[in-house]
Amino acid sequence: MVLIWGSRGRASTIDQGNFYCPDCHGRKDYAQKQVKRWFTFFFIPIFPYSNLGDYVECDQCKSTFNSRVLEFDPEKQQEKFEAAFSIAAKRVMFKMALADGEIDQTEIDQITQAFQNIAKREIDAGDIAAELEAAREDTSTVADYLREVAPGLNDTGKELVLRSAIAVVKADGHVDEAEVVEIGALIKALDMPRAYANGVLAEEGLGTL
Repeated sequence: MVLIWGSRGRASTIDQGNFYCPDCHGRKDYAQKQVKRWFTFFFIPIFPYSNLGDYVECDQCKSTFNSRVLEFDPEKQQEKFEAAFSIAAKRVMFKMALADGEIDQTEIDQITQAFQNIAKREIDAGDIAAELEAAREDTSTVADYLREVAPGLNDTGKELVLRSAIAVVKADGHVDEAEVVEIGALIKALDMPRAYANGVLAEEGLGTL
């Protein structure tokens, strides 16, 4: 007995573009393909009657992925993180300087330098004035600002933030108890290992936790 009808799946391209390929570890062209089940007659596709799903195929390595891969863009994610970190870094530095209730020009100069070291770009005078005013009125804590960005920092990045904060609080020539408390809160928010943090504090002449 010969079957003259049946079904089979066929893939067709429904979209094309450029995406970040997880296997190539870079941006490549892709084809998004949709698979439909077709009714066949003498093995000839006649018409589609169900949708089996879709997938993305990399033009370079031919690997296939769930279509959600098109939402994955580490470069944009990194840009968003750097923008968020830049905002957090500025506010944290001003919060540290204001911990003792006042801020002078030496601290502002140190904040400017610290921000350049952390964010790798300059902060202008207008930005400093606006940020200082915002920091005075803001009730958020150092931990509030670091909570989202800290998980994206490696140990070197965390140490840089800690040393920059210490430099800011030491800029006016003395470190009072309120500033020590803020340093402790910063270390906790950064989730730094105690031994690591104590090593930095000891080098900076601030004792240990």
